[in-house]
Amino acid sequence: MLENKSVKEIISLIKKKEVSVREIVSFYFERIKKFNPSLNAIVSIKDEEEIIKEAEIKDKNFDENKPLFGLPLASKDLLDVVGFPTTYGFPGYKDYFPKKNSIIVDRQIDAGGLIIGKTNTAELGVGAHTANRLFGITPNIYGNSQSSGGSSGGAGVAVAANLLPFADGTDMMGSCRTPAAYANVYGFRPTPGLLPDYRTNEKRKIFQLFQHQDV
Repeated sequence: MLENKSVKEIISLIKKKEVSVREIVSFYFERIKKFNPSLNAIVSIKDEEEIIKEAEIKDKNFDENKPLFGLPLASKDLLDVVGFPTTYGFPGYKDYFPKKNSIIVDRQIDAGGLIIGKTNTAELGVGAHTANRLFGITPNIYGNSQSSGGSSGGAGVAVAANLLPFADGTDMMGSCRTPAAYANVYGFRPTPGLLPDYRTNEKRKIFQLFQHQDV
């Protein structure tokens, strides 16, 4: 149904009411269940019944003015999403549950997106390969013996495998662009400072701890 459709085409189908949000969510969930066990691209995921209910609510409250309306999305596991742990791929933070969303997450939700999970990252977001001690390795979409790049390898592989229509990433030195290149998809790095960010006092403490402890 949606295998060969671009994000623009999917949004157009939603706006024309030729496909329901429930159908879109179900399509991606089926692909996640089929392919993610071997790809390990999505490492935390919301209960399927819960997200289906959210999709059905969207269908009853259609809003064509929201540019991401009805699209299932997963945030890189460096970003805060209420209801999911923000682990950074680091065992010490497997049970860290934020009380506030990252700004980009709030903006995706405000634009009509449905956050269904978190994508894998290099541990602490540092490294050219997507591997960590908490969730393990996300291999390349073209072969389990190859690297998916890093640190946003989970996002790149999820998009390449059509587990998500698109995904966010972070990029200081190629962390989004490299996985995109390895997966043969597009990766964009916005101009530094264009997208706002924040660091709560709690998160400052976390990053200070990362800098001083033996990880």
